[in-house]
Order: sequence, then C-alpha cells, then structure tokens
Amino acid sequence: MNSYNPPSATYRLQLHGDFTFDALKDILDYLHMLGISTIYASPIFTATPGSMHGYDVTEPHQINPAIGTIEQLREIKKTLQQKGMTWLQDIVPNHMAFHPSNARLYDVMERGPLSPYYEYFDIDWQHPELSGKVMTPFLGKPLDACITDGEIKLVLTDQGYAISYFEQTFPLSISAYDCLQSVLTDSDVKPVYELLDALYQHATTGGALKDWQQMKHQLYTSANQTFLKGIADRVNNDKALLTNLMQQQYYHLCNWQEADKQMNYRRFFTVNELITLRMESPAVFDEYHTFLHSLYREELVQGLRIDHIDGLRDPETYIQRLRLLFGSSCYIIAEKILESQENIPSDWALQGTSGYEFLSITNHLLTNPAGERQLQAFYQELFPDTANYQDIVFEKKRLILERYMGGEWENLVRYCYALKLADARTNRDQLKEALALFIVCLPIYRLYPAHWPLDSYSEEIIRTTFASMRSLNRLAETEIALLESLWEDIPDGDKARNRLLFLQRLMQFTGPVTAKGVEDTTFYVYNALLSHNEVGDSPAITGYSTDTFHQRLTARQQHTPSSLNTTATHDTKRGEDGRIRLNMLSLMPDVWQQQVSLWRDLNGPSTLTPGDEYFIYQSIVAGFPADGIVTPVYIERLQQYFIKAIREAKVNTSWAAPEEAYETNGTNFIQQILTDENGFVESARSLVEKVNQYAFISSLAQVLIKITAPGIPDIYQGCELWDYSYVDPDNRRPVDYAIRKQYLETIIAKENTPEFFSYLSEHRLLGFEKLFVTWKALNFRRTHADLFLTGDYIHLQCSSEKIVAFARVLRQQWVVVIVPLPGERDTTGSVSLPAGAPSSWRNIFTGEMLDSKGQILVADIFKTFPMGLLTNEI
Repeated sequence: MNSYNPPSATYRLQLHGDFTFDALKDILDYLHMLGISTIYASPIFTATPGSMHGYDVTEPHQINPAIGTIEQLREIKKTLQQKGMTWLQDIVPNHMAFHPSNARLYDVMERGPLSPYYEYFDIDWQHPELSGKVMTPFLGKPLDACITDGEIKLVLTDQGYAISYFEQTFPLSISAYDCLQSVLTDSDVKPVYELLDALYQHATTGGALKDWQQMKHQLYTSANQTFLKGIADRVNNDKALLTNLMQQQYYHLCNWQEADKQMNYRRFFTVNELITLRMESPAVFDEYHTFLHSLYREELVQGLRIDHIDGLRDPETYIQRLRLLFGSSCYIIAEKILESQENIPSDWALQGTSGYEFLSITNHLLTNPAGERQLQAFYQELFPDTANYQDIVFEKKRLILERYMGGEWENLVRYCYALKLADARTNRDQLKEALALFIVCLPIYRLYPAHWPLDSYSEEIIRTTFASMRSLNRLAETEIALLESLWEDIPDGDKARNRLLFLQRLMQFTGPVTAKGVEDTTFYVYNALLSHNEVGDSPAITGYSTDTFHQRLTARQQHTPSSLNTTATHDTKRGEDGRIRLNMLSLMPDVWQQQVSLWRDLNGPSTLTPGDEYFIYQSIVAGFPADGIVTPVYIERLQQYFIKAIREAKVNTSWAAPEEAYETNGTNFIQQILTDENGFVESARSLVEKVNQYAFISSLAQVLIKITAPGIPDIYQGCELWDYSYVDPDNRRPVDYAIRKQYLETIIAKENTPEFFSYLSEHRLLGFEKLFVTWKALNFRRTHADLFLTGDYIHLQCSSEKIVAFARVLRQQWVVVIVPLPGERDTTGSVSLPAGAPSSWRNIFTGEMLDSKGQILVADIFKTFPMGLLTNEI
C-alpha cells in the first residue's frame, strides 16, 4: 500500500493526444537522470475530444483514451517503482465540461428530474426565468433566428433523437415526447408511439445511466429507421413545431452572449463550456472520486494536486473527506493563490500549495527595488491614465462583474432575499451595489467561512474590505452595514445557517471575479514592469528586502515545508527566464527609458495605443530568441501572444467582440519592426545582450534557490533549459526531450575535465549552465531528502548587499547556499557562519574544497562558478 513519501522534486507534464503515456515512458530514464522523483501529471481522465490540457473532464471514471490506457499506466508504474519514483496527479473537483460527451450532464438534459445526476451539477433549477431548465448558451444568435435559418434540427443518432446545431448535439428531453407524438400519422403511430412510450416509462424509474443508455440503444436500433427519420424531417419542415419542441426541453438553448447577463449554472470563471459540480454533496464526492481512489489503491498514484480549490463551497470539508478517503499517506496539495502575507488555513489537512507564493518571493528578491520604483515613475509619466494600479484593479473587477457575470451578481441578490437575510425594507438596488463593492474591494481571492468566530486574519480582511467599500460609496451605507452584519458571530440556528450558506456562495464568486479582473485583465492593462504581472505576484509589492525574503522562507519551513516551489506553470504569463530578463531592467532604468524613446523614433507613428506598443517592447525583451536570431516562427508566436494579450485587456478589442482592424494593426506592427532594416532588431538584440549579462546569472540563482529553499522544487516541462515562452498556448509547445537528454549526457561526460566550466560558458546560449545547476542540485537533494524537507532554514548574514545566503541544517548535516543578487558581482564580501557551523566544505558544483573560520569568502566561491552549493560532507 502507498506510504507517505513527499516528492524530492516534481516535473510537470502536460499529457494530451500529442504527448501520450508512450511518450512519457520514453523520457523516464532522462527525468530520473536529471534528478526528478515525481511525475506531476496534468489531468488524465477522459476530456473533450482534442483537449490539450485535460481540465475539461467528461468522464472521471476512465483514463483519457487520447493519452493511453490503464494498462499503459500500469507499465509506467512498474518503471517508476524500479527507479524509486512516484506520481502526483492533478484532479479537477470543481467542474466538468459542458459537452455532449459528458454523459452525466447529457442525461440531466435528457431525463431532467428523473436523472440520477439531477443534483450532480451546480444548477439553480428554481431560477425565475429558467425554472426547470438548465441554460445552454452555445448558439451564435438567438434560438428563433437559428430555427428560421435552418441551423437547429431534430436528428437521429445512435443514442436516439437529438437536437443538432452544426457540430454540436443535445439530447431530446423526454419532456418533449408528447410534442413529438403530436406529429405522428396513422401509418407510424403504433411503432413510434410504442418506442417513445417505452422510453418514457423506463425513464420514470430513474434507473442507472448505463441501463438507460442500453435501453435507448436497443429500442432505437430495433425500430424502423425510415419511420424515425421521416418524423424528424416532418418536424424540421415545420418551424412552429420545431420551436414548440425546443420549448419542451429540460434545457434552454440560447445565444452564448446571454450568459453575460443571465445564468443559472455556476461556471468555471466565465467559461460557458465548463459547468461546476456540487462537490459539497457527499454523494457527488463519493461518485466522482471512485475511479481516482482505485488508482491510488493500485499504487498508480501517490499524490494529488487539487485544481481551483477556491471554487468549492466548503474547501475545508472537501479536504477532510479527501483525506479520509485517501488516508494520511497520500501527499495532497492544492492550487491556491495566496496574496502577500496570506497563508493557507491551518485547519486544511494539506501538505501545502502548488507554489505560486514561492514564485512571488523569488521574483521580488531578484528585482532591484530602487530601479523598479524608477520604472514605475517612468510608466506614470508616460501613461498617467493607467498609472494607479489599485484603481485599475477596482475598475476591472467591476467590469468583469457587470459585463460578464451579471447573471451571477443578480443570483446573489436573489439568494440573499431567499434566505431571509434581506427583507422588503432593504433597498434592492443598493443591496446589489453593496455586493458589488464587497466583491471589488476584497483584497484576496476569497475567505473560508465555515463557522464562527472567524479567525483573526479573516476579521482583519473583513475590516479592510468594508473600510474600502465605505470610501467608495456612502449612499449604500444601510445595505453595506447589512452585509457587514452577516460576518458577525451569532448563536447557532436557522439564521446562522442561512448566513453561512450565503457567505459560502458569495465566496464562490469573489475568486472568479478577482482572477478574471486582475490576472486576466489588469495584468494586460497596467504594464509598468511586466515581470510582476504574474500569477501569485503583484506589481503593487515593491521595496522587497533580503530580510523579507528570509522571513518568508523561514515561515515557509515552519508552516508548509512540503509546498511546491514553482517558477513556471501552464498558467504563468511568461517563461521563468523571460521574467528574469524583465527584472533586469530594474538594474538599468535609464537605459530602458532611452531605448523606448529610441524605438519609438525608429518605428515611427503607430496605429496602436502607446500602452500596447510599450507592452510589445517589454514582450520582445522577455521572449527574444536566445540565439538572437529573429525567425518567422518567433514573429508568429509574438503576434499570437499579442492578440491574446489585447483581447484579455478588453480595451481595444476583446474575445467577446474582436476588433479585427486593430488586431491586424498590431500584428502588422510586429511584423514591420522585426523585419524592417531600420535598426530596431539590432537595437533590441543589443539591449537583450546587455540584459543577459545579468539575467543568465539571476536565472541560475532562481533555479538554485528553488531547489534548496524550503519547499519541493517543481520543474515545468522543458524548463531545465532557458524558458522564454509566452502565455498559454505558447508555453505548451512540444518539448524536445531528445536534445535535452543529449545535452545532459554531454555535461555528465565532460564534468571532470579541466575545461568543463569554459565549456559550459561557451554553450550558455543553449542553456547548458541551467541544465548543469538543475542536475547537480536535484541529484544532491534526492540523496539528502530529509535535510531539505525537515532541516532548519538559517538566514546567513552577508557583508555585501549583493549576496544572499542561507543554510539548511539537519543534525550534523549542513548545506550552505550562496547566490549573487542582480547586478555587478561583488567578490570582496563574505558570508558569516553561526557558532557551531562546520569549518570544512566541498562545493557541489566545482568539487573544490575550502576551509572557513566563521566566514566564507565570496571570492572563493565565485572564482570558478557564479554561485555556490556547499556541503560539509567532504
């Protein structure tokens, strides 16, 4: 049976039809050689056809046939066990795909209240405008127009009658059988009536889905197909009849844009194609996790990563059930984006998070605070209208709520009245406004009300939120006070229960508004220094000191030593080394300002807004090819990234209403500046070379800190070499593992040769130094797992402000990490060791031996390689 064994290092892989179990098995030798202990896999359960990410699950009880079979997974398990490796599985308890291949949802749409899955999905069946129907917003125009234009048809499938709309199909609900029977003629009344009557009678039993599907298949295949198709033709030729048929369904097929203003199922963010689950229901929990648990019992899986835990109504209870089901030996973490100073609740039975907070900690350490402030001042001078970050956050969160989540907003108001938390004396419009203010002003993604009294951190967040609300609106004071009172401690009873129901529901929407309003909108509008427009990070945080860095890592070791340390994921906005490049602009703010002025002159007047042009310039610095060669492939990647960025910004174009002319202006501008012989490309290349003088070293520092700091290092696929990718889908491009294995084998073969470090430097543009640091540090960590997992974290004092150092200590085992901070290297400083520290050391990277008498001279560390990993094991 599985025994608890936290990973030494995880390697995140995106599995899909182009990277299957077979492809994964082919790289296991390489990953083990690299020092990886654990495969960290994207969702592996059946998803919508062609899915490249797996978060659109359609069948949680089956391995996705696009990536492989259970037998192949068992073969992988054998190989992993032989290598002492494990498997961390990403799971998606919040939502599934709203898609015809989702049999559970299809059954709800077909059998309605008679379906055993009627309460499986988070659908408000009592919605006043959609009572008894689930909204189905997938049409390109209103339903009537689609019927008139012949785009909606009754068709016959192998599962019986269905409604088709181009490539999409939806079931014919049993509630529409009476309407269908009305078109029967004398010649076909008996066979078809008997068929429909048999189906309806079987449906009323509320039988299992599999039995229902078999029954349908038998009846439909045995029936006269000519009769059945003839009836469908009759319906399709009678628009009024077809309209009546559609009105009898258990679902309301409508224009996708209606979802912006009206909605009766909870979505993942604002994605119509992802419908959420009632995971708070024990029955739903048990059914959904059945197959996953069988994989765990079979030791195919040793750990779980919970996707979007903030979407769940009651995360604490969910985690308790998960822990009870999988036991204490299962390594469980959650995707939880923590704001500065925020921690995961102490009563969550988790090992930690997926690590975005570590990204933020390290990202700020590797940014020059004074230079960052100068860049922000420069941005404010150029773009005064978008210079106040917090104002933009409020504005964009409000935009998301009003324009894209109006239905959810209205549902919250109605729910407040339904629970008798508001009454006829409450001004409805002002209550709605107060709710909007709360959602906009909440400074974190969400709180977790499960019982009273609230913890002190939550109470402080509530005080801050309501103070902000009152500063923005004095007119809704009565309703603001009403909402504030809902957070107050009261005795148990119906009122307390209703308060809790409402607050938990409210919290399920604050996260999506924040994610869409900040990550997916503000981060593309406010562009002072793009490297901090990152998931888990914030451009509002500046002036980060090394003391703060050490304090955060000390707390990390005390509270969540098994959280992942991540620097790149499938959700990050840019590659980890591209982000470091941008950080280096904080070392040279004057140079950057001069470059921007020069580039504007070189490229002439642009039809883009100045802010979008500024975004492009930073993006070129971040993603410029390592070899300095601008290819058509790179230009196309940048163009596609830019289109996504400006649509996310929702200023000059958007996903909902693309402005093709503006987008074309943008792609043409990129094509022009990267192909014209006006000197721009050479100037950009020159700046990137200057940036790289510092960025290469800081990227190595980021890797070494990630591997040795409290937490478990996570490598995103391919990032053992330089990562200059842009946001998804650019960061999901195929990874060349053959070349990575070749490079690593070459490094291993040459390591003990005299010219080794010169060789690494000569191959810097290929990423050899990053691969070397990753390999050496990961393998050392793997053989000293307890030291890094449970060992103390000690802040080491440095005589130079350009150095950061720390030690990891477990009994007599010591490791010292010394890295340079961005900028010119200072080789005159020293690192002080605490009393009782060893006096003899070996540098893991260079093999060099050195003695210390209470301090380590930086010159001794940096003379061969620009950072040190020292062990007292001689």
